[in-house]
Amino acid sequence: MSRITVQDGTILFTYQDNQRDTAIEFWSDERHLVPVSTGMWLVYEGLPAQVRHLFLSHSATDILCFCQKRPDWLKIPGSVAFASLGLLASADQISFLKQHFVNAKVHTLFDAELTGRVTDCKVALWKSGKDAFFKVTDDLIQITYRKRKFNIPATSFSLNRFEKVVGIRSGIRTHKPKNGYCSFREQFNLI
Repeated sequence: MSRITVQDGTILFTYQDNQRDTAIEFWSDERHLVPVSTGMWLVYEGLPAQVRHLFLSHSATDILCFCQKRPDWLKIPGSVAFASLGLLASADQISFLKQHFVNAKVHTLFDAELTGRVTDCKVALWKSGKDAFFKVTDDLIQITYRKRKFNIPATSFSLNRFEKVVGIRSGIRTHKPKNGYCSFREQFNLI
């Protein structure tokens, strides 16, 4: 089955879990619906061991829009993989991808808002088999990690700041849309 289909002007992305379809992401001029699913939209060419760069996002649409802005990532066939995790990324998804793409550096394409920045941190933790609890209180992000509590101002919260505060280093590269855009889809729609 194709992972991307077009139906009446709407692009459909099929999410799968254990070889069965679980959800569909819809993208058209009128709407963009991203699923909450245990499955993911996963695309790569060649063998998993060849993949050197794994790009993660909440939506397949953002992945396509990112590739339109940065086609240089597609120059070497078989070297990249793209996975959309849906709106609720999970440790199980990251564990599967880590085992599947053992030679890949992880890149995130989550939105520039707080949800995307927290997801960057969760992915970094899950990648190393760890987890933390995040809570937004007023203008602070409260983090509970390894029975310790940390506070970071929401305005300066990022994966880099999180890693410095809690003392980890994930090696993940985050990509955020430029010029104040929230997502790569938003940036693409305004071209």
